[in-house]
Amino acid sequence: MRISSRSSNILKLLFVVLFIVGMHTLSLYFIAPHNVLDYNKCVGRAQQNLIVGTSRASQAIQPSVLSENLDKYFFNFAFNGSLSKYGDVYSQAIMKKLDEQSSDGIFIVTVDPWSVSTKKGEESQFPLEHDQQNYLNQLSSFTGKVNLPFLYHNYNYGWMHLIWDYYKKGSLSITHEDGWLEIIRDTAQSKIDERKARKLAAKQSEIEQFELSEYRMSCLKKLISQLGKRGKVYLVRLPISKEFYELENKYFAGFDDQIQSLTQELHVPYWDMVGLQDSVKYNDGHHINRYFAPYISRQISHWILKQL
Repeated sequence: MRISSRSSNILKLLFVVLFIVGMHTLSLYFIAPHNVLDYNKCVGRAQQNLIVGTSRASQAIQPSVLSENLDKYFFNFAFNGSLSKYGDVYSQAIMKKLDEQSSDGIFIVTVDPWSVSTKKGEESQFPLEHDQQNYLNQLSSFTGKVNLPFLYHNYNYGWMHLIWDYYKKGSLSITHEDGWLEIIRDTAQSKIDERKARKLAAKQSEIEQFELSEYRMSCLKKLISQLGKRGKVYLVRLPISKEFYELENKYFAGFDDQIQSLTQELHVPYWDMVGLQDSVKYNDGHHINRYFAPYISRQISHWILKQL
């Protein structure tokens, strides 16, 4: 039986389509902690005990250590200073990640001036363009075995690249299944000083463009109230090196007073961990090195136990 030219073309097209779909499906099996940043934060089961905040928390607070000390399973749902500034978008993501049945949770809410700031003049237009463009705003779910919308909005390579990245050695970032982001950096002091100098120069240039945001502070307050209905909330300002701390206090002078006022109004404990800034090493003066994440996590655990 002869196959017409038209039928032959249709079969070829069908084969190509099936091949592409098959290879994309296969590539999903190669998603791993080291090849898709933050993917593990957006899949899995709903959680009852959360760590939220920016990249400082994502790297510094190790859920496994909290779990050992507090006898609860913790999940790190902190992202970075662009994605997880406090606002409606991040708050909605947190509530989607939270188990609806949670009633006795522990929520570690980390704060720093950047997490409640906006660019000067940005608040004159709502909704904030920055937040609307946030890929967290594009995701309807942060649980489940697979999150295809995450890959669509956030993975900037062809999905076949997942296989290449899976076998590529020398990854410098690993998002663990409990959400902790492990950043691997050279810990030689000379290298730390180089990274710190670059980061400080960048922050000094950037900080003049920002101001504390009434909108973000209001959203933080609302989030604390929401989480307070599901358990206990603990506010933490993680340590950073002296130069960064002084820079933030200079340009965001009212931050600590606002946080103190908020915690008194909502009756939640607050710990500014600046007293430990010389007890840890940093990757760049701004983010705590992975080897000191267990120490910081234990300190937070012990502090929380004193509040119970």
